[in-house]
Amino acid sequence: MRLSITYLYTIFKYGYPPSVEDDFRAVADIEKMGFHYLEMEGLGPEHTQQVWRRRRDLKECLDDHGVQVHNFCGVDPELVSLDDARRLAAYERFKRTTELGVYLGAQTLHLASYAPPIEYLGDAPYRLNADYRFANTFRVRIPDGFSWDSVWGVLVESCRHTAGIARQFGRTIIMEPRVAEVVCSVDSMIRLVRDVGMDNFKANFDTGHFSAQRENVSLALMKLEGQYANIHVSDNNPADTNHLPPGEGIIDWDEFFRVLRLQRYDGYLGLDLGNRPSLVEDLKKSVVVLKAAAAAHGIALEV
Repeated sequence: MRLSITYLYTIFKYGYPPSVEDDFRAVADIEKMGFHYLEMEGLGPEHTQQVWRRRRDLKECLDDHGVQVHNFCGVDPELVSLDDARRLAAYERFKRTTELGVYLGAQTLHLASYAPPIEYLGDAPYRLNADYRFANTFRVRIPDGFSWDSVWGVLVESCRHTAGIARQFGRTIIMEPRVAEVVCSVDSMIRLVRDVGMDNFKANFDTGHFSAQRENVSLALMKLEGQYANIHVSDNNPADTNHLPPGEGIIDWDEFFRVLRLQRYDGYLGLDLGNRPSLVEDLKKSVVVLKAAAAAHGIALEV
């Protein structure tokens, strides 16, 4: 297995959204910390387009620093818009996102289900603005005429469409579960994978989000066996949604790696830690904790 850095590092180090120049700086940081694998993102159509324009320079930078992009996420909430015209325009943008991810070497292309189209009174999940943080509670108002079946149907359609684009490039789509979004739990993820029904559409397993949903992480691995193609790792205390360094929450990492061994998982584990002043040290300590837990089950982690 290989330990990677998720894009949260770039976001928390350089702000939300970071600039393309910040992406270059983050690559140098990642090499300096001793990592060689990265999950990268295009944070909205504008940032994705900026990355596209600088893709050759960015690929050269990655190569020079010995960093490999293995997963690329194009953040575009319009992919699940109930407005047909907006959604179709997002589908067209996703073709460019796919080309960009493939050019950078990504093996998987990353999606989110986004928050349902309801009214949020105060905090809303994962807004695209400078105040990027893990909110814990939400007050909502349900609009007149709201239909969950319509929201779910559009999500399934979008996932099928994007998986079809990814298939043309021999790539797999992975869906991120996030607290308070349409897909937030193990069972909603299982339902989505089944409803999409395409062999290149799988889950991105996320220990922090599943724990925050009060799922047992090891049991969740069993429920999603064969249905995930990437893993995000962080610890959590389910009183909140904070993404903690492994060893600082309730997750049983010994059992986690025992199950991964049983399932013969040999993919990536992306360190997906929250924003603390000690972020760099948190990442380094996480490597030590995870390597020790994995070694107890004969698993070597490559960084």
